[in-house]
Amino acid sequence: MFYLKEFFKSIGDSVFRGFSFFFFSCLLAFALTHRPWVQNIVEQVTPEKMVSPYFSVVIDQSVDKDAFLAKVKRLPGVQLVDDRVNEAAQEKLNKLVAELGADYQMSAPTEMMTALKIVMNGSISMESMQFIKAQVERSVGKEHLNSGEIKFPEITKSMSGHPVYSFLKSSGAWGVIGLLTLGWIISFWLCYDTFRTRSYLIERYQRKKFVAAKSIASGLGVVLLGFMGLGILNGTLKVFDVIILLMVFSVFWTFSMQDWKWRNN
Repeated sequence: MFYLKEFFKSIGDSVFRGFSFFFFSCLLAFALTHRPWVQNIVEQVTPEKMVSPYFSVVIDQSVDKDAFLAKVKRLPGVQLVDDRVNEAAQEKLNKLVAELGADYQMSAPTEMMTALKIVMNGSISMESMQFIKAQVERSVGKEHLNSGEIKFPEITKSMSGHPVYSFLKSSGAWGVIGLLTLGWIISFWLCYDTFRTRSYLIERYQRKKFVAAKSIASGLGVVLLGFMGLGILNGTLKVFDVIILLMVFSVFWTFSMQDWKWRNN
């Protein structure tokens, strides 16, 4: 208990450096004991998952529009059905008729066609989107409905080319863990002098040895065990990931296993 208290006293000597070290220790431990969860989050922040894909349909006058809308809106994964596209299409048709002249008249069946835009939840898979599209077509029959391809908003292309999304797409959860590891190493070295100074004073006047090593081991041990327990409860803990976490913590912890000498900061 003495060394655990000393760990928190050491990180408390410098609020910024101490908080950074403890914060990155917790983040890294969480990421490696909950890697499947982190991977799922990474997959959800891709441009395709963050926007709302859609497809357009055109139904003829024999289809009850209200009944059709009610069926479509009940389908899981459908966010909304936008009928404003029909107004825009009608405006384009009216403009075209005006340009063709007063002698031109649109046929009644074409005039009665209804265009709709079906917007889906981007978090679902492409297979699920295709299934929704098939269900919409089956609801009234393909002879009464024409549907377009599933599309993504134009912003998806520009977002996909951003370095952040390219990095996440290629590296996945391990890329995030790599960045957190780098942050942890930097924060460890920021706190290095604090542990060194307190260790020297205690070893000098209380005749204890390896105070810094034991303090750091106590603090990181609590973090490790705490998040391991949380990982077991959530069913995300993997033995390989725990080994990686132990290696990262222990490799840098060995630097504290030395005789300390006074050094002015």
